[in-house]
Amino acid sequence: MKIDFIPKTRLGKWSVGIGIALVIFTAISLIFAFAIGGDPTVIEGSPLLSMLSIVLSVMFSFAGPLSFLVGIFAIVKHRDWSVCVSLAILYVFAALMFLLGEFLFPH
Repeated sequence: MKIDFIPKTRLGKWSVGIGIALVIFTAISLIFAFAIGGDPTVIEGSPLLSMLSIVLSVMFSFAGPLSFLVGIFAIVKHRDWSVCVSLAILYVFAALMFLLGEFLFPH
């Protein structure tokens, strides 16, 4: 079994691309939260900021599971054992475990 760094299949490339988009959406979301100072009343006062917040949350919530599922499918069906696909799956898996832990053990 040969392990490459860059995926060879189309699905593997999609998984890595969606994983990169997820990281970018995360960075934009953190910059947005830092810019408003964590004050939700700023979002409520501006319709543009509320739409931006909704779009970021929807894109963030779709990009993660989609990258995970496409990556798993690329590995199972096409045997695409590349490092980038594994990292995309690992990043989303860690985020899902964090979310699961927040729901199972609230603080």
